[in-house]
Amino acid sequence: MKDRVLLKDKTGDFLGFLAERFEIVAPVERADAPAEFKELAESDVPALDGSKPMMTPKDYLLPRHEVLVKIDMAGGETKVETPLPEEKPRVMLCAWLADAQAIQVLDRVFLDRKFVDPYYSCRRENLVLFAVIPAEMRWSWFSGSVDDVETWKSSVDGLMYDLGDRFYIESTSEKGAELIASAPLSEASETDTAAKNKLWDAFKNTGLQPFAGKALYENLAWDDPIWEEMAQKCIACGMCSFMCPSCSCFDIQDETCGHCVERYRCRDTCQFEDFTLMGHGHNPRATQLPRSRQRLLHKFKYQHEQFGVVGCTGCGRCVELCPVNIDIREALNRTCVEPMEQKAEA
Repeated sequence: MKDRVLLKDKTGDFLGFLAERFEIVAPVERADAPAEFKELAESDVPALDGSKPMMTPKDYLLPRHEVLVKIDMAGGETKVETPLPEEKPRVMLCAWLADAQAIQVLDRVFLDRKFVDPYYSCRRENLVLFAVIPAEMRWSWFSGSVDDVETWKSSVDGLMYDLGDRFYIESTSEKGAELIASAPLSEASETDTAAKNKLWDAFKNTGLQPFAGKALYENLAWDDPIWEEMAQKCIACGMCSFMCPSCSCFDIQDETCGHCVERYRCRDTCQFEDFTLMGHGHNPRATQLPRSRQRLLHKFKYQHEQFGVVGCTGCGRCVELCPVNIDIREALNRTCVEPMEQKAEA
């Protein structure tokens, strides 16, 4: 099917078409904070161009705080309620492609054949996903260094390329093709297609690092001195994990109020000291060094070994937001590339 274009002054018509068929989830502008993914209300202004900082779609699929079980023991009876999200057709618009690929990583964790998380599944099922390639790339992106981003097109149903006064909409799945075939869109011209191809090449080559194309999972070293350097700088604030689109660590706690108990899941991180603290007092990662090492080895080595995917998608949020300027690109170059170059010289 021929690709289509959406003129930006017709965005309202397109959203109206989608709203008749789906619940729309998109990044929404906020006054003093990055855009946040949420279900669109009539008064919301969606941030569709993808050029500004935004929270991750993970915040929608895996909320920061979510009640799993409610128990009411009033009157001598025990009533148990499992408040699952409502299953309904949803379309998610304008996630970064790195964030869309990160959803594939989350799927490996929460939709594995051995265990399916029903809360995540209710939001993930029936989700049609369109990612955005913005007109301007962010300086912190390095997606093309961690994987072949051409393969990431299979993680979405369509791509929206920002061409200035229009979006070039490319379908990448049957669901995506069916949707844009019936949507109020115009046919793409050869000029549009050429501009789209140029933008895609720019995305693929944004932020390429020396470690690009290297088998990171083979070259990361457990005893590399870079882990100590990172640990000395790290203040264990958790920013890198909480803003990461693919980190999935959580804690489960019970809260009692009178005759009611709520069991809830909340965001956590392996960078916190008590994350691996055991009930008898032992902590296998008692200092920041093993915690810093664990984060990168898990993303670039262990998840690849377990699931066959790289746990980092190069979105760059941790690079932009780290308060002490730890740059994982530098760490990966140090621990992967330099030893290989030294061996080659020898």
